[in-house]
Amino acid sequence: MRSFITESPFHCDICGKYFSRKDHFRNHVMWHTGETPHRCDYCAKTFTRKEHLMNHIRQHTGETPHQCNYCSKTFTRKDHMVYHERQHTGETPFPCSYCPKAFTRKDHLVNHVRRHTGESPHSCEYCNRTFTRKEHLKRHVRQHVQGSEYNCIICTAPFATKEHLVEHMQSHPRDRPYVCTECGKSFPLKGNLMFHARSHQKNT
Repeated sequence: MRSFITESPFHCDICGKYFSRKDHFRNHVMWHTGETPHRCDYCAKTFTRKEHLMNHIRQHTGETPHQCNYCSKTFTRKDHMVYHERQHTGETPFPCSYCPKAFTRKDHLVNHVRRHTGESPHSCEYCNRTFTRKEHLKRHVRQHVQGSEYNCIICTAPFATKEHLVEHMQSHPRDRPYVCTECGKSFPLKGNLMFHARSHQKNT
């Protein structure tokens, strides 16, 4: 451990990670703080790292400077070219420690390993569902916000279909300990009871 710290002198006080390079350390800290000093002149989008900005600008300009050594395909980003070339070579440098599978990309390995571990770090802000992959969460959130005609009576989360609402309702506790003294209706959350009580006040 001591030799690792000696080789990695830059320590993040926020999460405890060590870095051997100062620029990597600074980029990491900006990720924590949310600082995005690099701004796109085309759309005003901002980035923590200059190379991320350059990759983004190429989406505006259409520039694809990285060409595959095996075919004529070109890419805006070097890492995308590397991933593509591995399809030609069959190289899979990221093996799974749980099964014989191996992957061309580290992020693909991370998503795969979560199937083994059950880890699902991406959670929906509208309901309590969690997902192993960020793109799956985005797809799920669209079900909430696009044409959301149905709302949960407990937490007001929006849903596009009645089926999704019914599925969501099953995630709420079935205990309804909060009882209205006016009409006897019961509710799972105190906030629901308080909201319901206003209907009686309007009628008086």
